[in-house]
Amino acid sequence: MKSNLVARTALAGGALAVLLPAVGAAQTADPQARIAALEQRVAELESQQQSSGPTLDMPGGMSVEIYGYAKADLFFDQDYDLGNTIFSLGSVGLPNGPEEGDFQNAIAYESRLGVNTTLPTEMGDIKTTIEGDFYGGGGGEFRLRLAYGEFMGLQAGKNWTNWMPLDSYPLTLDFQGPAGIPFAREAQVRYTFNPTDALEASFSLEDDPNDESDRFAVTAAGQYSFNDSNSVRLGAVSRSIDDEDGYGVVLSGVAGLWQGGTFVGNYIHGEGIGSYMVFPTDDVYDGNAIETDAVSLQVRQEVTDKITLSAAYGYREIGDGAVNDTEEIETIHLTATYTPVEQVTMGVEYITGERTEFDGDSYDADRVQASVQYDF
Repeated sequence: MKSNLVARTALAGGALAVLLPAVGAAQTADPQARIAALEQRVAELESQQQSSGPTLDMPGGMSVEIYGYAKADLFFDQDYDLGNTIFSLGSVGLPNGPEEGDFQNAIAYESRLGVNTTLPTEMGDIKTTIEGDFYGGGGGEFRLRLAYGEFMGLQAGKNWTNWMPLDSYPLTLDFQGPAGIPFAREAQVRYTFNPTDALEASFSLEDDPNDESDRFAVTAAGQYSFNDSNSVRLGAVSRSIDDEDGYGVVLSGVAGLWQGGTFVGNYIHGEGIGSYMVFPTDDVYDGNAIETDAVSLQVRQEVTDKITLSAAYGYREIGDGAVNDTEEIETIHLTATYTPVEQVTMGVEYITGERTEFDGDSYDADRVQASVQYDF
């Protein structure tokens, strides 16, 4: 989930690539010239977004864009049957965990369908997004992923939690993604604004992923973009579970280090944030909020305009738990993709992970995944 992470993270990167050159060029220009340059870049970006899927012009000036993809995933597991994603890596070795042995499987559950609408008004555009995939009901049923509207910086509906760093989320064929990063979609009310051309700030009140939460989660995030390939972001969340205060902070960044190369990194620290994380765990143990430290990193290299190689690493350390609970979880994703045309991506990925318990026992699992995705 990855929420269209491949598609949406690529779109976010495309947005930065289009908008930030205008920022750099406009910093020494007069205000009117700067505004004109930014408006031109926004128009170019919107044109590119509309070309990514069929767009219908409706009465009243509304435009409707249909987007999505069909995706097939083939799995070849060693050690354990990890299922439709590597989500069950978090329970290998437990009595209710995945079965031991070699397994093969093929699914198309990640296939996705979404609709964007834009309605111009005299006070600004009203935008909506509704998106779903077929991971509902354990796989095969259509489910709602995203459903939100935006107007004058105010967003309301279901979206990724505001403190989660989407731009620096490692890209993998695996739907689950690496350990060591927040991963949650929640109903929320969010306000976003730009204090400067290069700085974006946002705040939100959100439903909490823990059903026993005592109140809405409160989040804040700020992202500063240096240019079209370098940015840094700080996100934070405050919550309350079983009368225990919890918090989390994530420092993340994206860097274009050399021609065709990109590095993304995320560091997370907090207490009582287990239910927010990839491979979720308990938030509270023995009456105390559980401490978490985590990191995720990825290096991507565009070998040619059609071939991309990447390596992603994820690690999380959990502060307290019962003897058979997870103390550490670690993942590695090695990925190669081939894009013969813009709308088709073929790839193969090797995934290995290790789960370690508080009693010192550890369990390994390996998977090879092959995927083919057709965008529209």
